[in-house]
Amino acid sequence: MAEDREYKDCVVIGGGPAGSAFAGIAARYAPDASIVVLEKARFPRWRIGESTIPVANTVLRELGVYDRLYNGGAVKKVGITFVWGADRVPWNADYLQIAGDSEQLGPQRTIDVLGQDLSTFSDRFAPSRMPFVGFNVERSRFDRILLERARELGAECREGVGVTEILRHNGAVCGVRYRDDQGVEGTIETPFVLDASGLSALLTRAQRIRDPQMNNFAVYGYFSGAEWKSTLSGTREATTVFIASVPLGWIWYFPIGADLMSVGFVTHRRHFREELRGRDPELLYREALASCPEIRDLLEQATLRDDILPQQERVGVTQDWSSWAESAVGPGWAAAGDAAVFVDPILSSGVTLALQSGHRAAYTWLTARRRPALDGGQLWQAYADYLRGEAFSFLQLARFFYANNRSAESWWWEAQRLLNARGSLELAPRQAFSLATAGFFPIPRAIGLEVVAPLVGKLAAGADFSRIHEDLGLARGDVALNLTLVPNGPFSLAMRTEPKPEGEGILDIYHDLTSADPALSHRIAALPSRIPPALEPVVELMQSKIVVGELLDRAVALLGGSGRSAEIREVCLELVRRAVIKGFARLEL
Repeated sequence: MAEDREYKDCVVIGGGPAGSAFAGIAARYAPDASIVVLEKARFPRWRIGESTIPVANTVLRELGVYDRLYNGGAVKKVGITFVWGADRVPWNADYLQIAGDSEQLGPQRTIDVLGQDLSTFSDRFAPSRMPFVGFNVERSRFDRILLERARELGAECREGVGVTEILRHNGAVCGVRYRDDQGVEGTIETPFVLDASGLSALLTRAQRIRDPQMNNFAVYGYFSGAEWKSTLSGTREATTVFIASVPLGWIWYFPIGADLMSVGFVTHRRHFREELRGRDPELLYREALASCPEIRDLLEQATLRDDILPQQERVGVTQDWSSWAESAVGPGWAAAGDAAVFVDPILSSGVTLALQSGHRAAYTWLTARRRPALDGGQLWQAYADYLRGEAFSFLQLARFFYANNRSAESWWWEAQRLLNARGSLELAPRQAFSLATAGFFPIPRAIGLEVVAPLVGKLAAGADFSRIHEDLGLARGDVALNLTLVPNGPFSLAMRTEPKPEGEGILDIYHDLTSADPALSHRIAALPSRIPPALEPVVELMQSKIVVGELLDRAVALLGGSGRSAEIREVCLELVRRAVIKGFARLEL
C-alpha cells in the first residue's frame, strides 16, 4: 500500500497544553493556514501536573476556555499555603490580597484552613474579573478541553498518531513521518514543526541540560473521601494548594475535583533510591504522608484510587529532574512546553509555562508568516530568550526553596529581589512573593497594563505604570563617570518581542539587552527596555571592564563624532543604567 503523503503549513507534535495552545491561537489568527496536531494518545488520557497559576489566564481567555474552567470546569485556586521548616508555622502566597478594588465588590469571604488561622485570605474581586485565580485541574479533562478548542478554532487534530521520524533537508526540518495506532503510516511535508512532545522531547532530547541541584522524584496518588485542607468560607468553591516540608522532601495536597484529592511526595534522587530499595513504592508513599502532621488526619477516612492512573496503579512514580534544551529553536522548528524546558513542580509552573510557550510560539509563527522580510532566525531566538527568562525565573526561586530552610520572611525578600521591584514598584516583600508565585515576572508583561496596572498600582503606592519602562529607580546622577562598569556575564543587544495589547497574533518587535548565560537568564524577565540597534557597538565595549567616562568617550567616536557628543553621551549613560538595573553588569569604584 502506498504511503500517505501530504503538505501542511505547520505540524504540531503533541496535543497537550503547549501544542493545543499553539494550534488554537495560530488557527484563530491564520484561518487560511493548514495546521495539524499529531497526538500519539487518544483523549482522555492521564497526565501529572495539575495546577495553573494566574499568569496563564491571559492565554486561557484568548483561547476562549477561561469561563468554562471558572464556571465549574476546574477547582479555583486562590493561593499557595506553605508549611516549610521546623517551626511548622503556615504562611502563604495570597492571590486574593493582590487584587484590590474592594470598594466595588461584595462582602468579604475568607479562606478557612483546617487547624490553622489564615484569616488574612479575603476575596476582593468579582467573579467576572478574577485575573488572579488559578485552577486545579484533572488533566484528562483539561487537556481534552484545550484540544477540542483547537479543533473548534480550525486546527486539524489527529489522535492516536505518533511521529516516528523527523525529516530534514540541508539541516532544516522539512517534515515528519508518522504511524497511527491502526498501523497506517504517512509523511507530512511542512516548512515548520513545533515540538510539543513533552519530556519525550523529539527534537531536543540529544541536547538537554540537566540541573544537578534539582534531581528529584515524585511518588503520587489520588484519594476519594479526603478532607479539603482549605475552603472558601466553608464551601468547596475555591482552595489553596497546600505544600509542606517533611524530613526527606515535601508533600503537595490539593483537590482537582469535588471528591478527588491529588497528593504527592517529592524527594531527591538519592533519598528515593535509598528508601525504595527492595520496597513497594506505595509503602514509601504512605510513610511520607504519615510523616506530615498537617495532612495525615485529613486522609484518615480516605480511599486511594485505582481508576485514575494507567494500568489501574494506585501509586505512580516520575522523575522531576529540571532540564532544558540547549536551544529551543532551530531551522524549521521550535520547541514548547516540557520539550523546551521542565522546571521542578514546587511552584506549579509546568502547565502554565506550557500554555505561555505555546501562545508565544504561535505569535512568533504568525509574525514570521505575515512579515517574511523579518530575519526569521532573530525572531525565533527572541522567542527562545523569552521562554528561557520566564522558566529560569521559576527555577531560580525553586532553587532557593531547596537550598534553604528559612522563615517566611526570607522567601518574601528573595522574591522581591528576583522581581527587581524597585523604584516605582515599591512592593512589600510579601506582596512581591505572591506576585512571583503567581507568575508575574516582571510587572507588567504580556498580561497587559489594562489588567495589571489597576490591581498592582494599589499595592505599589500609586505607581505610574504608563512610565514603567522609563522610571527604573536608578537616577542618571547615580552613575558617576569615574566608576568602572563590570559585566556579571556575557550579554548582548538582540531582538525582543511582546504581544501587542490588542492581541490578534501581533508581536511588538524591539531590541533590548539579553543574556544566554544561565546565571543571568532569569534577568531577561526584568522590566523590558527599548534600545536602538545602533548601540550594538557600545554594548560590545561593555563586555569587558571599562570606566564609564572612557566608555562614553569611545561611544562618541564610534557613533557619530563631536557634533552629537552630548546626545550620544546621554543615550549611552542610559544604556549603562539599564545594564546595571537588569543585573547584567555592576558599577565599582
